[in-house]
Amino acid sequence: MSSKTEESGQGAHNDGSHIMLADRYRLHPESPLAELSSPDVPAFTVTDERGTPKPLFALVCRQGIGARTEVLAQFSRFRRLPMLNPVRHGVVYWPPSRARRFVIVFEQPEGERVLPSPDATIEPWREDRVVRCVVQPLTPMLKELSDRILSHRSIRADNMFFADPSRESVIMGECFSGPPGLTQPYYYEPIDSAMAMPEGRGTGTPADDFYALGVMMLVLLCGGNPVADLTEEQVVEDKISRGSYAALVRDTRLSLPMVEVLRGLLCDDPDQRWRYEDLNMWLNGRHLSPKQALLPPKAARVFEFDEVEYLNASALSQALGRKWAKALLVIKKPGLESWVRRSLADDQKADGVRLSTKAASGGSGARSFVDDRLLSRVLMTLDQRAPLRYKTVSARLDGLAQAFAVTYHDKDMRQTFTEIFTQRLPQTWIENQPALRPELAVLRRLYDTVALTLSKQRIGYGVEKALYVSNPTWPCQSPLLKNDYVVELEDLLLALERVADQEGLERSPVDPHIAGFVSAKMKASIEQALSELGSPGDPSVFNLGVLRLLADVQRAAGPSRVPGLAIWCCALLKPVVEGFRNRTRRKQMADTAAKLAAKGNLTILLALIDDPDRKAADELGFQKAKEDFAALVEQANWLRGGGMTSPAIVRHHAREASSIVSSVIAGVALIGITLSAVF
Repeated sequence: MSSKTEESGQGAHNDGSHIMLADRYRLHPESPLAELSSPDVPAFTVTDERGTPKPLFALVCRQGIGARTEVLAQFSRFRRLPMLNPVRHGVVYWPPSRARRFVIVFEQPEGERVLPSPDATIEPWREDRVVRCVVQPLTPMLKELSDRILSHRSIRADNMFFADPSRESVIMGECFSGPPGLTQPYYYEPIDSAMAMPEGRGTGTPADDFYALGVMMLVLLCGGNPVADLTEEQVVEDKISRGSYAALVRDTRLSLPMVEVLRGLLCDDPDQRWRYEDLNMWLNGRHLSPKQALLPPKAARVFEFDEVEYLNASALSQALGRKWAKALLVIKKPGLESWVRRSLADDQKADGVRLSTKAASGGSGARSFVDDRLLSRVLMTLDQRAPLRYKTVSARLDGLAQAFAVTYHDKDMRQTFTEIFTQRLPQTWIENQPALRPELAVLRRLYDTVALTLSKQRIGYGVEKALYVSNPTWPCQSPLLKNDYVVELEDLLLALERVADQEGLERSPVDPHIAGFVSAKMKASIEQALSELGSPGDPSVFNLGVLRLLADVQRAAGPSRVPGLAIWCCALLKPVVEGFRNRTRRKQMADTAAKLAAKGNLTILLALIDDPDRKAADELGFQKAKEDFAALVEQANWLRGGGMTSPAIVRHHAREASSIVSSVIAGVALIGITLSAVF
């Protein structure tokens, strides 16, 4: 969140009595609102200093996790839609955690949650009430989002509130406080998203919201989770083998119109799934014929894996992906290709399994990487609709970067994602799709960039830059900024200025995360600074690179004065100043640098330290001093070698002296003779 839109949380004090957003909204950490909290995101009372009549509350987002800042501004314009819209958002200092946190202010709904929690049960709703109170008011919202190609990704019964105490209408809850789909229960997700890890479900499309609407209607009709008696694995496998409608509705008794709308909304083909036009026609009494679920072909005989029998490739692919180590043993045997070719009668898929095995085995990398890559490619072939799977990662392609960010601080997961990107598995997944959609072309370019970034293992690149290139709205994860929330380049120096005021100046204000963050955000070239930062063993070079990088940021994004940070950098410049030869110049530079640092302009400080004319003059003076010194040494050595007392020198100087004396005597005699003649 840019400092320009942060709207000032500067008024916060550690006692928690004065936490202001935009100099208007006062947050009250002493007044939590548990009933309005989102999963892992607490809610607190807010008062408007200008006297807005409606009560407000704020969600305080998790530290180190990115909010959906990319859609906040767009959603805030939907003032008349039945949903919680953000009134204000920004970064404030939050005393309970002693850190700056991203907060979002909303108007409080007038009614309570429709479903207290995902696991709660309520009195089942009648069908007419579901249509009147839920479908009718929410349909315009879904149309507006769909028209703008936006997705809510948090449509569920426990994120829905009654619009007023009469409980005759509803409004949808927030969807901004965390990555999309992360907290959504698995049964609300379409098959491919339900197969993915929660962190990797991605932004998705409006079709995902219509699917979630269908599930939410069913939850209300059943009075709770319709598959509460089954495990997640069982539900997902049932959706794959029988279709979402059959897997979720099961033996629930429904009227024919309700069967019609649920079949349409729970259609597993997103291109055939009902959208606004279909739903609107159904609400107006027109009967439609939703397409039946397109189920995967059944095999003539079962394939047994881990003591379970499978009759279709998609279910088998899902099971293999869940049990990676055991699956590695299965795919190396010829039985899988034979089963696909003979029992499924799918020569194209069987050839794909064989070619995937050959392509992966012929690749470069450690033996274990080759085996893992082999299994990943085979799973893509068995089920093209499934998410990308590799070891413990299972993610939709548009959620892969998000999963990378959410799990970044897990060392093993970070290594796994690095392998995924460097082995170009996202590109392989795209190549395996039957058609190249425009959004896939965009993702391919992104993952090409990530792979290139990871191939450069030096500061400013590598895994740190890959994180920010693939997640532009993710806050900087530098340990220096652990108590801050820095998403935009213009926020970086202000955050470091705050660090400079709180900590000692011994360590560098630039680490791999800050270098990667700047490298991902800067449009201008910073290669000279990164090249200097690549010499950590030479403080005179490295620290100059630190100053150069931060000066580049100040020129590009401001602010114009950061005296604390400048003094911090100045303290690190001692090895650079000591690199000058002239003692007087060193003293003058140190004094001048201290004065300039107090003014807070890093560019001017850099110009002083990195002045090529000053360096050239110092070098020229040093060379002249070396020449003079060499001449003095040579003369001293000559004297020490007896140069003034050697016989040859004595005879030479004696002859010279006698010649001079003779000349003087002759001259005196001549003058005397001349004077005699005159007188």
